[in-house]
Amino acid sequence: MIELTQPHGEGGKYLRIIDYKSSSKNIDLNEVYAGLQIQLLTYSDAICKAEDIMPAGIFYFSLLEQMIKADKKITEEEIEELIRKNFRMKGLILADVKIIQMNDNTLTSGSSKLVPAAITASGAVNEKWTNGVNKEEFKILQDYIDFIIKQIAKEILSGKIDLKPYYKNGKTPCEYCEYKPICGFNTKQTNNNYNYIDKKLKDDIIKKMKGQTNGRNQ
Repeated sequence: MIELTQPHGEGGKYLRIIDYKSSSKNIDLNEVYAGLQIQLLTYSDAICKAEDIMPAGIFYFSLLEQMIKADKKITEEEIEELIRKNFRMKGLILADVKIIQMNDNTLTSGSSKLVPAAITASGAVNEKWTNGVNKEEFKILQDYIDFIIKQIAKEILSGKIDLKPYYKNGKTPCEYCEYKPICGFNTKQTNNNYNYIDKKLKDDIIKKMKGQTNGRNQ
């Protein structure tokens, strides 16, 4: 789902993208850097360039049926509040108070019940409780997505089809793959290596992305 929003009294337009999922999902910049989780950022980058607008955020909305558990009797109002909390979108938002309030126009301070963001009592972005990036960082993300897509395209056109499944937190998609006998991936064989995904902090990932798009190795 794609939505265009516009700040009151301003001419600029902002874009947010919401992807409805049948499972719980979030944006992991480590996977973005590895070239895996690039779908929503690709949509955002393409539309922002075509329409000359700014990105406001990319979000996942879970459609999973909510089951509420409690160790004590709770009211219907409390149940509804817990359900709303569980339906809070996950993803990445532009860390700007104006943008946060555009996504949740009921929010003045505290944590939003709709998006992964929070505002302090003094009216600033609460970075501790906000999963976001500033405008410069969002631009770096967009530049990196453009870079990685071109890189993938070149590999496809050159016929590069290396066996290199990802490996993250002790898990790999090979565990569930039905095509193991055809693929034949085996780390004991020459040139059969995993695409190891590190667990780096946001600032470190952004720095590495900036280095890649500037043609430097960091």
